[in-house]
Amino acid sequence: MTEQSNIQDTSFKLSLKRHRLKRNSDFRKVFYRGNSVANRFYVLYVIKKDRKRKTRVGFSVSKKVGKAVVRNRVKRICREVLRKRVYQFENGFDLVIIARSDAAHLSYAQSEKYLDQLLVRAKISE
Repeated sequence: MTEQSNIQDTSFKLSLKRHRLKRNSDFRKVFYRGNSVANRFYVLYVIKKDRKRKTRVGFSVSKKVGKAVVRNRVKRICREVLRKRVYQFENGFDLVIIARSDAAHLSYAQSEKYLDQLLVRAKISE
């Protein structure tokens, strides 16, 4: 692989690191003050914050979903779905996605479909 093509490949790698909720206090604010929408597989909590801040996303997958390998797979799938969409969102939202136990059995395409439904119902995405 040439140096130029390697540079092009890495330029398309987008990350959610800048858009991640990390602190417990941030999660609690979203839970207590935010609105929620849910389906059989996921719960989405949304709170509108300052428009000057970037939209941030947090993930929560409990031990009820499965062992560590299963929980990490569910988080990776959710993270990838949101990574593709976070740049389309307006600024100023804090989102928390909670995976329910049935989410462990979903494929990537199914997860994408159900998460998209939640984002539309929460009026974050079209």
